[in-house]
Amino acid sequence: MPVVRAGPNEYLLIGRAGRLENRGSAVQAILLPGAIFVLVPSTKQEATFEFTQETRDGIPLRFKGIIVYRVTDPIAAAGQFDFTGRGGIGEITTLLTHLCLGELRHAVSHMTMVECIEQRKTTLSKVAEAALQATIHGGDSESKAWGITVEVAQLAQVFIVDTQLRQQLEAEVRNEIKLKSDQSNVRTKEEARLTEMASEGRLEEKKLASDQESLRRQEELELVQLARQRRMQAENVATQRQALQLEQERFRAEMEAEQDRVNTEAPVRMLRVSKESEVLRDELEMRRLQNQVKALDVEHELLLPRAQQELRREILPLEQAPRIVEAASKVLQGTNLSVYGENGMLLGQLAPVFEILARAVQQATQGDARRAREGNEPA
Repeated sequence: MPVVRAGPNEYLLIGRAGRLENRGSAVQAILLPGAIFVLVPSTKQEATFEFTQETRDGIPLRFKGIIVYRVTDPIAAAGQFDFTGRGGIGEITTLLTHLCLGELRHAVSHMTMVECIEQRKTTLSKVAEAALQATIHGGDSESKAWGITVEVAQLAQVFIVDTQLRQQLEAEVRNEIKLKSDQSNVRTKEEARLTEMASEGRLEEKKLASDQESLRRQEELELVQLARQRRMQAENVATQRQALQLEQERFRAEMEAEQDRVNTEAPVRMLRVSKESEVLRDELEMRRLQNQVKALDVEHELLLPRAQQELRREILPLEQAPRIVEAASKVLQGTNLSVYGENGMLLGQLAPVFEILARAVQQATQGDARRAREGNEPA
């Protein structure tokens, strides 16, 4: 079986069963039966072009340009061009040249001579590069890509074809150069005069500069002193701030320790308070019960005096009635009341009432005495 080799400046493409494979550069491969191979150059290629075209103002110009490109996708390039010989590179060069010529002719026909000369490396070169990029990349279709990359597309030179016009322009250029030379001489004289005027005022400027230098040094000295004072103040402030931060950290640590201690003692205190609350509630309940017992005892002790008092209240009228009757009878006994006036008849009528009352009281007293004696006798 044959062995095929590719140099360091070539791509080795092997095709078999309708499939093309890129093996790379500087490699060798065994060619299987039914397989084909093709070598695609990987070096940079140069294409030059030259054309003559009249500008918009009717002046014929000759242009020379250059295109530098190289194959970056050998499979795509092999699908578009025949690389069995050197024909593939020639086809690419010819097509790129024709594309540039067509676009540049169209662009030059719409520009003046001055524009073409001044914009040969800007506008015209961009026109050529844009036309090449749009064509070799196939627009939106990847299948139409050429597999190459254009690195340089530049319009290098522009020549005026008409000899008389070229001489006239050269004369204008020479006149312009002479004018610039004369202007340069005038400018040189003006600069010399300005130099003289500057030298006259240089002494004053030096004196003023000396005064300014002394003032500047004095200001710098004052600024240094002020900076030293500010630095010392800043150091003092920093020291105080550091001390304050240390104090704050110490206070924060103490507060955290106190908080931890409180958090640690809080459950114990809560339990103690809870137990004391329970003891106080029990003691309060006991005292309340003791007070109720005392109240019952006091009420029990007061029942007998209260009952005696009630009984005394009921017996008192009966005990006092004989005495009242006896006192009334003593008062009225042997008394001859003689009442005159308009109340005499009333008192005369009340005399029988007093006698009936006295007899009733006497009978009641005698009945109570008898019942008392009967009650005191043994059964």
